Amino acid sequence: MRQSNNISLLDDNEIAPDDEDIISLSNILHVLWLRRRIFLAVFVFVVVTAIIIISQLVPKYTSESDILVGTAGSQVIDVDAVLTGNLDRWGAVDSEVEVIRSRGLARKVIEKLNLLNVEEFNPGIKETSPGLFLYLNPVNWISDDFKHNFKEALGLVKEKAALNEKEKQARLLAVTTSIYLEKLKTSVIRESQVIKLAYSSLNPKLASQIANTHAEMYIASQLDAKFDATEKATSWLNERLTGLRTKVEESERAVEIYRNEHGLSQGTGGVGLVITQLSEINSQLIIAKAEKAGAEARLRQMESLLKNDANAETASEVLASPLIQSLRNQEATLNRKVSEMAVEYGIKHPKMIRIRAEIKDLQDRIRREIRKIAAGLKNEVQVAQTRENSLRSSLKEVANQSGTNRKEEVQLRALEREAAANRTLFETFLNRFKETTSTQGMHEADARIISIAETPVWPSYPNTRMMFVLSVILALFIAAAVVYMLEMLNPGLRTPEDIERFLNVPAIGLIPTVENRDPFDYILEKPQSSFSEALNTFRVSLCLSDPDRVANAIQITSAVPEEGKSTLALCMARGAANSGQKVALVDADLRRPSIEKKLGFFEKTKGLTDLIMAHDEKVFDYLIKDEKSELNILPKGAAEYINPVDVFTSYRMKTIIAELKDQFDLIIFDTPPVMVVSDARALAQQVDKTVLVVCWDRTPRKVVKAAIQQLVSAESKLAGVVLQKVNLKQYGRYGYGDSGYYYHYGKYGQYYSG
Repeated sequence: MRQSNNISLLDDNEIAPDDEDIISLSNILHVLWLRRRIFLAVFVFVVVTAIIIISQLVPKYTSESDILVGTAGSQVIDVDAVLTGNLDRWGAVDSEVEVIRSRGLARKVIEKLNLLNVEEFNPGIKETSPGLFLYLNPVNWISDDFKHNFKEALGLVKEKAALNEKEKQARLLAVTTSIYLEKLKTSVIRESQVIKLAYSSLNPKLASQIANTHAEMYIASQLDAKFDATEKATSWLNERLTGLRTKVEESERAVEIYRNEHGLSQGTGGVGLVITQLSEINSQLIIAKAEKAGAEARLRQMESLLKNDANAETASEVLASPLIQSLRNQEATLNRKVSEMAVEYGIKHPKMIRIRAEIKDLQDRIRREIRKIAAGLKNEVQVAQTRENSLRSSLKEVANQSGTNRKEEVQLRALEREAAANRTLFETFLNRFKETTSTQGMHEADARIISIAETPVWPSYPNTRMMFVLSVILALFIAAAVVYMLEMLNPGLRTPEDIERFLNVPAIGLIPTVENRDPFDYILEKPQSSFSEALNTFRVSLCLSDPDRVANAIQITSAVPEEGKSTLALCMARGAANSGQKVALVDADLRRPSIEKKLGFFEKTKGLTDLIMAHDEKVFDYLIKDEKSELNILPKGAAEYINPVDVFTSYRMKTIIAELKDQFDLIIFDTPPVMVVSDARALAQQVDKTVLVVCWDRTPRKVVKAAIQQLVSAESKLAGVVLQKVNLKQYGRYGYGDSGYYYHYGKYGQYYSG
């Protein structure tokens, strides 16, 4: 027998020893089967809602075009000094991606394709197509005038300044450009110089047309940029040539004027060594100035290329260097090896790393050679300057020796040297100008289209098949979550397993509900019914709860009112009496007695409260015979001034119970609920067993647990819990009877007569 001191309640956070079944697959499927209607309803609702949402989504089509950047163009002549286009440097491809996504390029495409008149890009002409969600949105039920007036009343509407037509067009173009760029997607293919350009549109033909046009406009923009650079260089050289031409004419005119003024004819020279020396020194000085001017021009060109981060390798001095050309050939050979070995070895192979290191070393050597050439040009200018200064000094010494009669010739030679220097500088710039102008219209873009965009056949959005699969999975999860949420919110107890799991007390009976008739009469009318068999099972379980000790006095109570304890007590008493036992039913609910009402005793008769006051009278004199059975009933009594707790704890109550035990085989006490008053706890120590009645799938577990705790604290001998008002059809159909209680109720029905 399980005594009261062996009964321990579980805390809310504790898990019973057999609680591992809660997370089993069978338990999960059992809960889903129990709530299958709710599960199917939620599942169908979510799936139908998802299908409606998917059907309302506007399909979008995406077309892609691939652009290869950094392609090497053929050079007709050496004019790279005025052009930039080296896409081999780090980050150059990312820069080109930004160029592709630039607003300027987007506007060119918009203007070329006249997208301002397309509904998709112009919010002004865009009309919202009527859809289901448009009507379901409560905001759309309100008129626009009411919305505007409401916003004005709240001060949310700000007055907008009037815009002229030009400002409206500019704003419209800005909005259209933003919409255009939102639909444009660019990405760089990993470890390549290929840019993937993708465009999404509601019109598949328009998507492919825009993708191709955007790529073409990008190539055209590169050519325009190179043409602008060449044009700017040509314009600058033209301005410099104009100034140099004027200087050459002025210097040559000064020579002729000076010659005429002093009567110095062409070819006149002095006789003797001094005159010869003057002539030779003058010639050498002119050559030195010309060499100096040429060296300075080459130095300025090289410094300009280095300063502007241009391609210094295209300078004539660099190209003329055999060492640099040899290094370039070696670099090209190694690059081909890298391309050939990349597929076989991979970029992290030691051979690949060694070859790349050799390439880097060659590039460093080339850069050092270029710097050496630049330093050589600077030294050449310094040498030319030194030589010119030396010749000037020599000329001065010879001139002083020649006397004052030769001063005019010296001045003439100076004018001739200046004219020659200006002429040399002019010819240098003229040659560069001719090279630049000859390349106009011959530029090649640094990129090319390697894959044109084709008209898509299937929309890229939405992916109906994938969305439907995801919606089904989501519906399953949501339906399962709803079912388990309802299951968690359900406070009731359904099975003996629930009682033992959550309360850690034995379940000694499941009493089915009886529809459309009184259970205490039904047990007499249908003694072979499932209801009667449930009561018999309950009485047997009660006897087996303590086989070594006969339990004659049984207290039947509940946690809260309306649990069916009085009905169970009357049914149990009649069933035992009908089986041949001598049974007494005591209505111990002194506050709200219900046994008399159920049996139709409308007049107050003497009972328990009167017997308590009459110490010399016998119990038998106060018993009432049940008209329909051999049951003896001790009603509540007529006395109203007695305290129930004092009655149940009195010595007189002990003697009454002892007298009842001597005369009857079974005494049943119907007591008030435990959580309402303390009567049941007071009587618990006087009886042999206490039975707690719980209404099936209704009474909260915490309330039942608190009631058991009250009984345990009162040292009651709790026999167990009885589930009352069990719906057998649901119990069997839902498979609650895992332990065998009413398992498959339909199969057991043939054993019952009603």
